[in-house]
Amino acid sequence: MGEPYQLRLIKTIPVRDGYFTTDPIGNIYLVKDNNFIVKYSPTGDSLGVFNDIASGKVTMIDATNPLRILVFYSGFSQIKILDNMMSKKNQLDLKRIGLFNIPAIANSMDGNIWIFDPVGELVKIDERLEIKHAYLLRNMIDFPVSACHLIEKDRVLYMTDSTEGILQFDRFGFYKTIYRFNAKEVEVINNYLVYYTNGSLNSYNIQTFRSSEIRLPEPNTVINARLEKNQVYILRNDRLEIYLLQQK
Repeated sequence: MGEPYQLRLIKTIPVRDGYFTTDPIGNIYLVKDNNFIVKYSPTGDSLGVFNDIASGKVTMIDATNPLRILVFYSGFSQIKILDNMMSKKNQLDLKRIGLFNIPAIANSMDGNIWIFDPVGELVKIDERLEIKHAYLLRNMIDFPVSACHLIEKDRVLYMTDSTEGILQFDRFGFYKTIYRFNAKEVEVINNYLVYYTNGSLNSYNIQTFRSSEIRLPEPNTVINARLEKNQVYILRNDRLEIYLLQQK
């Protein structure tokens, strides 16, 4: 993750006001027209689609497990679970267990799903909508938390609060520490926290405490950016760009 790097553009995919994420293989999940999801290969070739207009706008996709993709529709409090072929395997209605206005969810390696309830609870449920754990954050944290993103990696949960930073929890949901970075979401790659802010893709090694950044081209038009393997993905208002990351 050190400097210096150069970016070489290898593919541009047109999209307007889109949302995207990636999986650890480098596949791309790009939302078009609020609810039409296209899966692309790392080089930008279309691999599959999923569309369900009945559930409204897609607000989040968790593709950390490419074989179990979570698609979240916060306006309807619904989670759809897709396989690697973009076929729907299950659908969960969180309203049935009293969960409304949920801002963030995440895949868990144990086959369950993490949910941040804005009343201040960190909840874990299974696919039968049974609550496995529920933790009041005010019992562990001395400031109010407003999560906008969740991700679990290597049985550690990371919660992004755009005001406070990136909070770390253990696999049982107990608070460990916080990293005071300004981010809306975070990737966890080996020992690095990777996040986009202010025109740069930043990384922080949680073991060595070293930081580095990759300055992005045309930073004023970047909406979000991600890193997978040796590629950088940049979302702008009218396109998604795929770059090869090379050392100078």
